[in-house]
Amino acid sequence: MPHRQSDRFKAIVRITKICADICGANVLEHDYHINIRTVLVFMVITLSFGFMSYTIYDGFVVQDDWKIILQVLSIGGGTLVQGFVKLLNCILEQKNFRYLLGELYDIYEDYELKHIGYQRSLNKGIHLLSYIMKLCAFIVALLVLGMTIMTVIRSLVFNANDLIVQCLVPFVDATTPKGFFWTCAIQVVFIAVGGFGFYAGDMAFFTPVTQIVTFRDILRCKFQDLNEILLTFPANEKKSTEMLKDIIQFHQRYMKFLATTQDSYFMVILVQIATYSMGIVCTIFCILLGTWPGGYVYMTYCLVMMYVYCGIGTLVYVTNDGIIDSCYNDVNWYDLSVSQQKLLRIMLRMAQNTPGLTIGSVLPLSMNTGLQVTKSIYSMAMMLFQFAE
Repeated sequence: MPHRQSDRFKAIVRITKICADICGANVLEHDYHINIRTVLVFMVITLSFGFMSYTIYDGFVVQDDWKIILQVLSIGGGTLVQGFVKLLNCILEQKNFRYLLGELYDIYEDYELKHIGYQRSLNKGIHLLSYIMKLCAFIVALLVLGMTIMTVIRSLVFNANDLIVQCLVPFVDATTPKGFFWTCAIQVVFIAVGGFGFYAGDMAFFTPVTQIVTFRDILRCKFQDLNEILLTFPANEKKSTEMLKDIIQFHQRYMKFLATTQDSYFMVILVQIATYSMGIVCTIFCILLGTWPGGYVYMTYCLVMMYVYCGIGTLVYVTNDGIIDSCYNDVNWYDLSVSQQKLLRIMLRMAQNTPGLTIGSVLPLSMNTGLQVTKSIYSMAMMLFQFAE
């Protein structure tokens, strides 16, 4: 078992790399190139879009049931679009992904050799990432296994041939026992591949964002080191100035890391929140009409993941506020010289203007936004239900 913080962090990232490699999108490796697995995943997504389009045609045109459209949009307009955007974003932003991961590797390798305060900061970052990783793995497993198991139970116990999702396969009659089996089998394979892709894509986002807290805690340790220098060497202004410049440079490093994260995941965040919202609205509508029993599992997945993303966004805003508080409370600024106080003031102004993550540069990615979106989702679902009646 690895004991060094850098080894533990790399062991966690290695799991993400394995899942990404299965989907042909392990862009965290410097020698990455598009391979046969990447092409296969794109083909799976394309086929899924084709199957969804065929399902809408069969339901709306042949069966004259417009509700089929909402059932298809709940899963097709959500997971398929997410998968396509995440995969495409990974390929297009692969240099930024490797930069972010390389920065984290350097920070863990540099600061694990310092005193216990820095090591505790790194351990907190590892524990947070580990917790998010386990939560995401549980939610994805709930999606894949829950929807499959519910379909199997209803088929065996209640003799109800409800598909896992509303996605028909052309030239396969799902109303026959054999056709129903092959349709469900194809859907399970596609959902399982998508599960690996969702997990890898989510962890590629959560890995750098969760470590933003580590930057804040390391900055606090640096302020404590500065206070010790001011206390031990009160007459040595050169020594304290060097430490203060190191703090400012580290804060600039943090701002560049955060800005790169914002640029790399701008489209992913927008698509995630939008598709989760649409998926929840359509799924609630389908559940109220009793047309999709497996929708409970999918709605739970969308709701939890939406709040996980919003919670991570709140974490970024809290971290930015924590850095501002550190500039006020964690440094003995009254022991600094006038020129040193001016340097600290510049850093404080930069910290006060540090932006957080946003949803399409319109709304902040935060728990408060998540609550507002949830209220809107409920209102839209009720409007659809009244329209159906």
